[in-house]
Amino acid sequence: MKKKKKLWILLIVALVVGIGVYIMVRCCTNSKTEEYQPIQEFQAAYESLDGDTKTKENNYDLEKTIKVINSIEVAQHEVKDFDAFMEYLAKQDYEGVAPEVLKAKKEMLPVLQEIYELQKEHDGLNLWTGLVQKLSADPAQVIGIVVESGMNVANGIPAIMEVKNVTKDVFKQYKEEQKLKGQLKKKIKEIQKDYMVYLEEFTPIYTKYMTEWDRLCIDKDRAYINLYNGQPQEVVKDCDNILAKYPTNREALLLKAYGHTLCANTGNVGQEIMISDSIVMTASDRELELAQATIDKYLSLYPSQAAPVLVVQGILYDRKGEHEKAMTSYDQAAVEYPRQSEQLTDMLNSYRARTYLNRSREGLYLLSLYRATMEGMGFFSPNLIKAMQYDNKGDFENCSKEIYNHFFRRSNQTSYDGLLIDMQMCEQMMPTSFNRLLPERNYIDVEFAKKGKFLGLSSDAGSIDVKVINRSDRDLENLRVFLCIHFTDMYANDYYVMKLPTFNRVSVLKSVEANDLKINYMDKDFDDIASVRAIAMTDKRICWVDNVYNASDNVDYNEAHTVNYEHLSRVLDSSERVSRNAYLKAINKSDIIYKQSILDNTRVYSTKSGGNLLKKGTPMVSIEIPRELILINPTFTIDDGLLPKENYLKGSYIHLSFELSISEGHKKTMYITSPYLNYKVTLMNENGQIKVKGVDAIGQNNI
Repeated sequence: MKKKKKLWILLIVALVVGIGVYIMVRCCTNSKTEEYQPIQEFQAAYESLDGDTKTKENNYDLEKTIKVINSIEVAQHEVKDFDAFMEYLAKQDYEGVAPEVLKAKKEMLPVLQEIYELQKEHDGLNLWTGLVQKLSADPAQVIGIVVESGMNVANGIPAIMEVKNVTKDVFKQYKEEQKLKGQLKKKIKEIQKDYMVYLEEFTPIYTKYMTEWDRLCIDKDRAYINLYNGQPQEVVKDCDNILAKYPTNREALLLKAYGHTLCANTGNVGQEIMISDSIVMTASDRELELAQATIDKYLSLYPSQAAPVLVVQGILYDRKGEHEKAMTSYDQAAVEYPRQSEQLTDMLNSYRARTYLNRSREGLYLLSLYRATMEGMGFFSPNLIKAMQYDNKGDFENCSKEIYNHFFRRSNQTSYDGLLIDMQMCEQMMPTSFNRLLPERNYIDVEFAKKGKFLGLSSDAGSIDVKVINRSDRDLENLRVFLCIHFTDMYANDYYVMKLPTFNRVSVLKSVEANDLKINYMDKDFDDIASVRAIAMTDKRICWVDNVYNASDNVDYNEAHTVNYEHLSRVLDSSERVSRNAYLKAINKSDIIYKQSILDNTRVYSTKSGGNLLKKGTPMVSIEIPRELILINPTFTIDDGLLPKENYLKGSYIHLSFELSISEGHKKTMYITSPYLNYKVTLMNENGQIKVKGVDAIGQNNI
């Protein structure tokens, strides 16, 4: 409840400055409205607010109405001047907005125009940004006055009185700082007086619609939670309750269609039911029929947001055995998702106002489901659904293509939520096809630091500089890198995705940089970073960037699959064994094949550092091991965890250099660990030459 109180007060405080957000009714100003003549700058907004004669008093779109109310907060934080605000106002879609809200917004235009003309008359006066900056510099401080007093915000009156007091103080301070002349002070005082009257009349309208919105959110959230808990029948019931009050609610229609589709595979699906005196069908067919009817209604109402329901349509066709139609629906959804995802960046998106969802695991789950439907990620990705179908048939080539298509589409959308989850989903559910896209795995590194750190300049915690290093033996063309940043106070699996500028080419064993990248996530900066993973895409490949390094704090966020071989030697459970064996079979490799290849083809020689990495003349042992091992995502260490100083791809080999020497007649052990196979390689110096004397498999019991 505190969060709702804070949001309510924040919306009211935003209005204090008279910045063009007088959205609700002010009955005492009707006379102004009747004689109002908009100037040119206000003409477009005035016409856009001319009213929706088709919308009756009790037949309005609640979500659109709430978006209009939320524009108060948006104006405070996003819009910097009157011209920008009026243009923003004119472009909004007011069809279906509650008539009293629409009428009230139009009635406030005369007041907005007075403020605008006042600013034009007095050079240097900026009520818009000047007062907003003072009120928004620390909104929590202003809000806290009311919240800490324990006032009943829903009642509105005590809270309004407290905000009025804060308002007076802010206006007083502004007047003193600006040293305004008497006439100008008088005009500002009139605006302040109008606002005080306005506060009294705004409360009941705002409370009415926000209370209704809160109830709807509870109902929608319940449907999402039941979907998460695997109870599609309850999802359908929840959605029917919503649709009884809001027959055209988009999310309810989508979730209901999805619920019916899932119900077709649960319960007594083969049981026959009587539809009428002459019609009998199975329970499964009936669920699919109801799903289709809901899909048809959704498509007729929301053709511009068709992507998620087209995914449901595809699933429905698959259930009916109409696989060609299913593929067509998935392809249509993939085409529509990039356009639809842009709506997530809408400043008035209602989920942006529900910031309290970020404060619990359940809330984060609800947000992830909503974003999945809007962005086409996870089980709402048409590409990944097709990929899983190909994977089940053993068609790994087409599966890999669809995985790539998924990430290519997502990388070109305006929102990137869930990229990390998608990567993990592919890795766990389709490892064979996924790993076909990862030949450069572990051979792209990312280093990042506070702005200016790499150049030895003063640091800026609000921005970062990033360096991408190519340790493969192929030029990386059209490289796109996404940083998945986990900040303090985030839940374990939550993260913020930052897309780096696209690099046209990163040559072999070279690096490129992107500088002064702003961290635009809440109030976080560089010092709040807890960990980072990264994803890279080229024209043909996708890969984890497991080697991510924080150069400012000297922290290595190495997420490579480095696991102690003794831990791997435990008996693996059956599901892990099946997954591992299936992957090895798909790539035509086995423990015996790899073991023999390491024994026959590994090259080892002693050298000395030339001074690039270490002090010149430092003893080194270089090992060139067959390149084919990259298919199992290996990590290399010697003895007690000594890591290579060099590790890059070189033709048919993986080139490794370790800082050590092996004396005549002595041995060293190199460990190769991976999620699939693990080896112990014995190296021995015989007559001044280092040779591979043995290769033993480890940690592969019960295979």
